[in-house]
Amino acid sequence: MRPSRVPVAVVGAGVKTPAGNDVGELWENLSTGRPSAEVFEDDRLPQGAAALVCRVSGFDPGTYLTPVEVRRLDRSHALAIGAAADALAQCGELPVPARRAVVCGIGLGAAATYEEQVSRLLERGAHGVSPLTIPMVMPSSVAAHLSLRFGFGGPCLTVSAACASGAAAIGEGVELLRRGAADIVLAGGVDSLVNYGAMCCFMRLDAMSRNVSCPGLASRPFDTDRDGFVMGEGAGFVVLQRLEDVRASGPEPLGLVLGHASSADAHHLVAPSPDGEGALRCMALALADAGVQPCDLAHVNAHGTSTVLNDRAEAAALTDLLGASCPPVTAVKGSTGHMIAGSGAVEAIVSLVSLRQRLVPPVAGLRTVDPEFDLDIVQRTPRQGPPGYALSNSFGFGGTNTALVLAAWGSAG
Repeated sequence: MRPSRVPVAVVGAGVKTPAGNDVGELWENLSTGRPSAEVFEDDRLPQGAAALVCRVSGFDPGTYLTPVEVRRLDRSHALAIGAAADALAQCGELPVPARRAVVCGIGLGAAATYEEQVSRLLERGAHGVSPLTIPMVMPSSVAAHLSLRFGFGGPCLTVSAACASGAAAIGEGVELLRRGAADIVLAGGVDSLVNYGAMCCFMRLDAMSRNVSCPGLASRPFDTDRDGFVMGEGAGFVVLQRLEDVRASGPEPLGLVLGHASSADAHHLVAPSPDGEGALRCMALALADAGVQPCDLAHVNAHGTSTVLNDRAEAAALTDLLGASCPPVTAVKGSTGHMIAGSGAVEAIVSLVSLRQRLVPPVAGLRTVDPEFDLDIVQRTPRQGPPGYALSNSFGFGGTNTALVLAAWGSAG
């Protein structure tokens, strides 16, 4: 039995990612398994240090921002505004401003701006620091800018749940609609951490791939030779509306969010629980919230970071959840890299497109599935998928977990 809560429709979606600057381009590149990693070059790196990144290319902030804004705003702001503007352009008339809400997922925030201002402080003293520093680097800054730019006068919230932030923001947007606190919600996530300071910090964690000799195979979730994630940047935003409020005369929604859940491993600040217990509990709660059985899933969009521990824990959780009924499993970070807060939102959008197309994209870079994993992981070519539902996972540091259950349009019955 489905819960009595009305499903939520996704009436608009926009992305800015290393694998594409709109949903169509992203889907085309994911379908062909195109990787986007490149060597991170900075003269300040210690000799012999090497890292890889996935950058958003071909994105012109000037398309969405004024020249003054291009100079002042952090790249994370520009990516978020671009993705949100594309999502909102697909919607019809919006409700009054007081009934419009923003929920933005942030991992680290305006890292490049913070690094620049600290450098100014050290070089020039206090008077060299911009008076706009705090308004620009505070975690809620992106949500505030989205609210200001698009006239959203309802709740304006920031969710920070590490790498699960973007998916958690969509879940919180669903809750705002369910309890009647808003009639339309702009929800998603963004991060841009490909600057020197952030990269050095993540390199010190020793969780990033060092396969600089072959960038195309650096991010390869579930591969037996995986050695870490590749830092990406990107944004994904959706426009959410209660299904009952979607007008028959409007454009057809991309799909539905039927359920969501969050949990914590309560295990370690960085490493996941080895048995995947927290992730398993999160996925089971999301399916229960949606009223969907594991055997009804058409595919799973795994968190799939390409680190040894995270892939192992997620695979264990999925095996326990799905058993013999395991549907095709994919992971898009082989193409996009890890966009931190941007990943969960982008991957939810990809899952909806996959359901719409009935096609599951392959895991880019994957050559040999780790024999430890008893999962049906899609590799090399897209897989034709049956009708059904999708489970999209996002897990992060601190043991934060979020899962979304999604459906194609017309599947709310």
